[in-house]
Amino acid sequence: LAGAPGMLKRVSEANIPLEDAPHSRFVLFREPDGLREHVAVVIGQPEAQQGPVPLRMHSACLTGDLFGSLRCDCGEQLRNAVADIQGMGGGVLLYLAQEGRGIGLANKLRAYTLQDSGLDTVDADQVLGFGDDERQYAVAVDMLNALSIHQVQLLTNNPLKMAALREGGIEVVSRQALYGSVTDHNHRYLSAKANRAGHFLDDVLESRGH
Repeated sequence: LAGAPGMLKRVSEANIPLEDAPHSRFVLFREPDGLREHVAVVIGQPEAQQGPVPLRMHSACLTGDLFGSLRCDCGEQLRNAVADIQGMGGGVLLYLAQEGRGIGLANKLRAYTLQDSGLDTVDADQVLGFGDDERQYAVAVDMLNALSIHQVQLLTNNPLKMAALREGGIEVVSRQALYGSVTDHNHRYLSAKANRAGHFLDDVLESRGH
């Protein structure tokens, strides 16, 4: 990740009412090289809460978030996270510019084509020369520090996110699962995330099997 920790610039912010969270504020952060921008969606008034702040770290997924692609569950996870955080009394969703687990949109499309020939999501990334997960979460730690959030309840199925926040000095008090729907189109992708990358998806995959 470009730039040293603490180098993110808080650029601008505005109130943006969302369908599932009418009292939301978007806070834009930019990396020092100016190439990436990340958004903190502050739902309600988490700074007024006692105890850990509900938090979702969501990596941008153009195909899923915007177009509702059936190849992943990202768009559904995004909207579920906003609704869940609102239901928990407010919190923060970090929308991170980390398309395709950090490999970018061009390479994600290449990986999809490889998956169509039979590879799973992890193997396809490796064929393209990438590791299992190229994301770096120092930027999330910087954003949380800028928002004066040091204790969180993390909405995730990904153990790497929990570890990365703890390494960055953020206290992860608890974890809450966050699922989208398992479909014929995304079942193989979700199974690979569980079996190859250790994501906590057993409950939702088992329910699909019944």
